[in-house]
Parts: sequence; structure tokens; C-alpha cells
Amino acid sequence: MAKDKRGGLLLLAVSLLLVLGISLHFCLWKSGMFIDEIYTYGLSNSHYQPFIGHGEGEWIQEQTLTRADFFDYLAVTGEDRFDFGSVYSNQELDVHPPLHYWIINICSSLAENQFSKWIGLIPDLLIYLGTLALLFSLCRELHFGDAVSALCVLFYGLSRVGLSTVLMIRMYVLMGFFTVLLALLVLREMRKPSLRKEIGIGLCIFLGLLTQYYFVFYAFFLCAFYVLWRLGRKEWKDALRFSLCAFAGVGLMLLCFPAAIAQLTADKLVSGGNAMENLENVTAWPGRLRYYFGQIRQGLWAAVLSALAALVCAGLVSLRHRRALPIRKDELGPLVLLLLPVLPTVFIAAVIAPVVEGRYIYNIMPICALAAGYAVHLALQSIGKDGKNSRLAAYVLLGFCACLTIALSLRTVPEYIYDEHRGYNELVAEHAEDPCVYLTGYYAPVTQDMLQLMQFETVYVTEDPASAGLQRYLRNADRPECVVYIDVSGFWGSGFDPDEMLPALMRETGYTEAEHLYQYALSDTYLLRR
Repeated sequence: MAKDKRGGLLLLAVSLLLVLGISLHFCLWKSGMFIDEIYTYGLSNSHYQPFIGHGEGEWIQEQTLTRADFFDYLAVTGEDRFDFGSVYSNQELDVHPPLHYWIINICSSLAENQFSKWIGLIPDLLIYLGTLALLFSLCRELHFGDAVSALCVLFYGLSRVGLSTVLMIRMYVLMGFFTVLLALLVLREMRKPSLRKEIGIGLCIFLGLLTQYYFVFYAFFLCAFYVLWRLGRKEWKDALRFSLCAFAGVGLMLLCFPAAIAQLTADKLVSGGNAMENLENVTAWPGRLRYYFGQIRQGLWAAVLSALAALVCAGLVSLRHRRALPIRKDELGPLVLLLLPVLPTVFIAAVIAPVVEGRYIYNIMPICALAAGYAVHLALQSIGKDGKNSRLAAYVLLGFCACLTIALSLRTVPEYIYDEHRGYNELVAEHAEDPCVYLTGYYAPVTQDMLQLMQFETVYVTEDPASAGLQRYLRNADRPECVVYIDVSGFWGSGFDPDEMLPALMRETGYTEAEHLYQYALSDTYLLRR
């Protein structure tokens, strides 16, 4: 038994090291961030100022932002070191709960006066490895065996969706951790209920909700199906005790962060009001659902292909020997309990998500990988009854699945690398001594471009190309060239038309030539010359 346990731990260690190596490869490659990743740093480290800009939360239409302003927003610079109160206050004004932001503030505080992608990526990597270790334990609880459990770690750990989760410096990797932990705790509770486990489940729900509100969907349906299963067995006391602990987790979260109620009922771009608008837009449902179910298929492509290969093997062996597949109710039942909540979770996330992006269902991807693990387990059980060559056939199947997973992980580029940012940074660096003007009436576009803007000594922000303050700024700079960002997003910003704003700016400021440098996300960037 001890030898088997050591063997399992060795397989887990090898799998984690392999995932870590490939994850680090992509982390080193990561060259930029999108707006929400920048918010992660700002909301965690900016001292009682959730968004960039002067004026205590109110956007000032005419202002000069300095390199120091951007750095103070992104990094811990003294007064905000381990300042959990500031993080809490910032999140009250944002649309997310604070747990992940506290973690980023701790990491930033340990690296005071530093701003780096690694401040976000290192905790992501550690949480990701923890999630994979939990997934391994979950597979063993499902009686998959050590080899298949390690294979499931690779299915998810090396998948495009898993690597994208770790590369995105947001709370979704932590939400995935608590989702797998909840599944493991509920499965153990299913085996043998106890008050200690139920208290653990309540705490897991509390921490999951304190990480991201979308955690509630899988948690709700998993707990609901579990309670219905207990009630079907007439185990009233166990069902009641479990329900009270689960609801206690929700109540504890609302007591800890009561702003959640206001955020979930607000009428903002990313809020409960926005979710209701999307829910009522029934005509958009088919496209949204195709996208999200496509994310599962594409994100776990190696797992899908491995499952198909395993099922073909199992079917061929069964046909050859004219026997049924070795499906056991004690193995299939718990797996079905964990997989059933996936469908309603994906459906709800798909129809209410503020933007159509896969990250809202990233947390259930390790659970989806269990289906592929079961298919391989089923094939191995079938092969195991196929005579003297069964061991070799099992090794061939496992080796094929592992090699396929590794090969696809190296050929597939995850999201959130932003390799094009290298070029943007080089273009901006050539003009870092020139004045910079940002035409916008909102903080979001400035936030999106912050990693480039912080290369300038100062940035003048206005929505009026004829602004007197802008004229003074350019006169004081006294340079023949000027870099201009124009906010072109109607959804996240002011939605200006460069064909209108650029001629007006040139007419007012005396610049005669305009060269388009690049376009990214919410803005167009130009170089003006006299």
C-alpha cells in the first residue's frame, strides 16, 4: 500500500513538473496585459483610488497624468503595503469581491516599489498547481487509478483553456481552485457524511463567492443535486445539515462583503442589470451557447480526442469478446453528480455574461476533464480483461493519450500572451521624450493602454481637441512630434471617430502630418508632426 502511494505521488510530481515547465514557457512569452489584468493590479495596490485619474473617484475631464501616477496605481509604493482596507474599499466601488485582490496586494507588498507580470503570475502558478493536485485527488476518489488520475492532470493542466487561465492575471484561476475543492469535498461527503466535512463545504462556498460571483452557479447546482440525492434516499438529517452549512457559506460571504448585493443589482456595464439585459435577449442565445460549448471542446481538445480513442478501444474489446462495458454504478454515480451541474452552469454563464469570452466558465473545465478520464478508465478496465497482452495495450493507450496531450500543448498558443505588445512598446519607446495626448472622456481606455502610456513622462487627457489646457501642455513641451491616442470604443469608452477628432486636433495645435502607429482594443494611436 505504501509503495502504491509513493508511486501515485511520483506520477503526480512528474505531471506537475511537466505542467509547470510548459506554463513557465508561456509565462516568459507573455508580453502584455488586457484591461482587466491591469485593473487587477490597480484595484489591489492603488491607495483608496480604484481607477486611474485624479479626483477621488470622479473622472476629471482635463488632467495631466504622470509616469509616477501610473506606477502608484499599479504598484505598492509605501502607504498601501498590506493595506487590506484599501483593497476592500476599492472593490466596493468595482464589480467583484475582494479575495483575489488581497492576494495580489500581499504579493505586491512583498515586492514593494516593483511592478512586474510575475507579481501576478507567480501566485497564479501556485494556485494552478494546487488545483491540479486537488484534481488528482478527485480522480482517485472516483477510483480512476493513479495513472489515469495523472493523465487527467495533464488533460487539464496542459490544455489551452488551463494554460490560458494561469496566464490571465485575474481571479479565475482561484475560482477554479475552489470549484475543484468543492467537488472533492462533496464527493467525500457523499461517501461518508459528517459535520466536519459540511463545515468545510460551507467555508469553501464562502471563499469561492468571495473570489468571483460566477462561482455560485456550479456550487448551487452541485449542492442542489446532492441534496436531492440525499432526499431520494430519505436521509433527511444529512440533507438538512448539508443545506444549512452551504447556506451559511453564502450568508457569511454577504456579511463579509455586503457590497455584493448592490453590485449584483446595479445597472452598470458589468452587473446584475447587464446580466438581465443579456438574459432577455433570447435571439442571442444560440450564438452564445455555440461559442461556450465550443470553448469546452476546443479548450480541452486533447482530452476530447483521448476520450474518443479510449471509447473506441473499449468498444472494440467489448465487441470482440461479446461482453458489456465494465460500467460500475458506484463509479458512474458520483461522476454523474459532478458532471450534471456543468450543463446548467454553462447555459447560465453563456446567456448572462457581459461579454462573450470563455473565462466565465474556466472554473468548470477541470470538472469536464473528468469525463475524458472516465473514458480512459473504462477502456483500461475493458482491456484488463483481454488476456496476456492487456498490460502492453494499457501502456500503449496511456502513452498515446499523454503524448497527444503534450504535443497539442506545445502546438497550441494559449490566450492572454499578447505578443503584439512587444511591437507597441518598441514604437512608443522611440517617442518617449515626446508629449502624449489621450482623447477620451473615461478612464477605461487609459487603463487599457497604461503599460505603454507609463513610458511617457506625462500624458495629457482630454476629450476636447480645442482645449486651452491641451494648448498649454503642447506649448510647454515644445517638441516637433506628439503621440496621440484616440478612444474609439463606444461600449467601454467615448467612441470617438479618428476621422473627425484627428483633423480637429491638428487644426487646433498646428501639426501638419499624421502617421498611424497601431490600433489596439479601445484606441487608435497616431504620431503627429509639425
